[in-house]
Amino acid sequence: MASYPKSAPITFVLVHGAWHWGHSWDGVRKHLEAAGHTVHTPTIAYEDANGKVLHTLEEVGKSLLDYIEEKGLNDFVLVGHSWGGIIITHAATKLPEGKIKRIIYHNGFVPLEGEGLFDCVPPIARTFYGGLAAQHADKLFPCPFPLFRDAFMGDAEAEHAAEVYKTFRLQPLGTWDDKVTGTENFHSFPPKIPRSYVLADADSSVPCGLYESQASKLGVYRYIKVAGCHEMLFTDPERLARAFITAGRD
Repeated sequence: MASYPKSAPITFVLVHGAWHWGHSWDGVRKHLEAAGHTVHTPTIAYEDANGKVLHTLEEVGKSLLDYIEEKGLNDFVLVGHSWGGIIITHAATKLPEGKIKRIIYHNGFVPLEGEGLFDCVPPIARTFYGGLAAQHADKLFPCPFPLFRDAFMGDAEAEHAAEVYKTFRLQPLGTWDDKVTGTENFHSFPPKIPRSYVLADADSSVPCGLYESQASKLGVYRYIKVAGCHEMLFTDPERLARAFITAGRD
């Protein structure tokens, strides 16, 4: 039987990164639940009920806020992976104080006031992904497989990387361009919401050291470093679940 870090039961809300779905967390969910925790894995909506593509953080972030309200969630640990860091920061500016017990960024982007994802990465990203989106009528873009295979999931077997890649969807460009606002309380010192950063150290999806610089924006935070790639939610979900428990416990 697996041994997990000691912790009182935690309610986790896991928010996926770009191109992913809520079910991308299934492996991590299994291990967290085995350790006695409650897990929610909402899918961030990229379209409305009429099939219109959503491009603003207000639009896509509403699906997370609606999920939290519909489930009646309180005193939960909110986790964001990669672009999910933008979404959880946006949510933290909208939810009442005290609702989020702790916020965890997993190789995630931490926007300051008026920043979006493109403001957190080198300018080449806007040029590259913007060029891909320009080829689509709805300004949607993929993660090209050669990039995904080496930079995102480089420590996996080729077959596993290809299998995961087939599950991905297209990302609306505006969700990377739109800015997070209203973060004054979130970035106050000392922090009103305890925060943690879980870093997978074999992630080459961004230039070396960039995720550490994102973590430093959090001011006072708990730092957990683990061996793994950007997509360790698929390659090593048990190790990632352990890291989330350590990052999220009291």
